[in-house]
Amino acid sequence: MATIESLLPESTPEAAQPGKVQYWFACLFTVGWAGVASGGLLQQYARGEHPCPLCVVQRMFMLLAALGAAYIVRTALLRGSVTGRHYMTGWGLALVAATGGSFAAWRQTTLHILPGAKGYGGEVFGLHLYVWALILFQVSVVAVGVLLACSHTTADRGVPATGPGPLRAAGLFALWFLGLVIAVSMVAVFLDEGFHWFLPDAPKRYRFFHDAGILD
Repeated sequence: MATIESLLPESTPEAAQPGKVQYWFACLFTVGWAGVASGGLLQQYARGEHPCPLCVVQRMFMLLAALGAAYIVRTALLRGSVTGRHYMTGWGLALVAATGGSFAAWRQTTLHILPGAKGYGGEVFGLHLYVWALILFQVSVVAVGVLLACSHTTADRGVPATGPGPLRAAGLFALWFLGLVIAVSMVAVFLDEGFHWFLPDAPKRYRFFHDAGILD
């Protein structure tokens, strides 16, 4: 039975510029979405704005999109090349996540679209965070679609990221940064929701601390 391992070449292919370009983009995609999610965390703790359920869902989709690109980065770090199947798996996961995130962001945007609506949370450069999320998700859908269409030109091309160098350093940084943001996000959601099944539509407190009698 054919496996992913059996589809890999017996020797590492010669490094080529197209493979490096897509690897760098995968690193940037991973760090970018992890950075956007960490920006939401900064907004939460610096300004005291508790995320609503739709905000949390959007963060989950952001991290899921980053995980898709991280899969490609990890493959290059371990194998020194990326097959077409790896590209399809990684970017396919990112595409599904960006599509789901687009719907969640669109839903929250339409809840506050009527004239006179104040929106939920603060603004960044005149737009609420969920509007920015909608824009970025849509841009990601287009970008990933282009990458999938062009993946045949970079599949099985060598990516020298198995040894020391800037490619490996960038990949490791992307993976560790994403892991850190995921861990912090999980803790943040737990503090917001506590041991309850559902998060209120407009949270006002950290329910874990409130239930434990630590904070009002």
